[in-house]
Amino acid sequence: MNKRIFGLSIIEALVATVIVGIGFVAVLQMVSFSVRSIDTSGERTKANFIVNMIAEDIIGSKDSINKTGVKYMDELSNKSFVAEVDQCGPKKLADGVNLGATDDGKVSNLYDDVAPAADDKAYAVKDAKWQSLFKGNRFVKCQNENDIKTVRVYKICKWDSCTLQNTNVTDEGMYIGRIQINLNGGKKRKYLYFQADYELKEFKINKEGDEPAGMGDGGNAGG
Repeated sequence: MNKRIFGLSIIEALVATVIVGIGFVAVLQMVSFSVRSIDTSGERTKANFIVNMIAEDIIGSKDSINKTGVKYMDELSNKSFVAEVDQCGPKKLADGVNLGATDDGKVSNLYDDVAPAADDKAYAVKDAKWQSLFKGNRFVKCQNENDIKTVRVYKICKWDSCTLQNTNVTDEGMYIGRIQINLNGGKKRKYLYFQADYELKEFKINKEGDEPAGMGDGGNAGG
């Protein structure tokens, strides 16, 4: 019996190549996706650490007083830490200004840019540290203008001196902190709201035998 042995035709070889190529493309896409996921997860972990550290520093320094006698909580309620989005991208030296990088392109030590004065208090050092971290877009990657980072403190009470008025807060003021870090072009966001401080309102209490406040000579008229 005659036996004829056929080899692979060009079409069969092309089909096999396409099938193998599709498999390789799928594997490469999976690897690429895994690398991006790991990178995003790492950035979110760093953002969580930074957010918690800032909140702890703010709460720990709530009773500090600056050089001019202003309480740290009141100072924070009048300002905020806001990252400068124009510094997004690779860290480098530009126009002689250090954008959080050393000459070799590595991210510089955070404390190298914090130079407090000799008479600065502890809170001032922390304030300079977090200002440097946020304005320099350090440690957490910044892709574009949507990757904003802000730290704000709101003072809430029923009095006109507070940032926000709320009739339910009848004491001197309740300080609410808000930290926001956007990642991955603004697609991933980390928020933290926390009570930074609460001040009870002081009222003058008359001693026994003192005339009640607001009572004049005619206070007992008709008695």
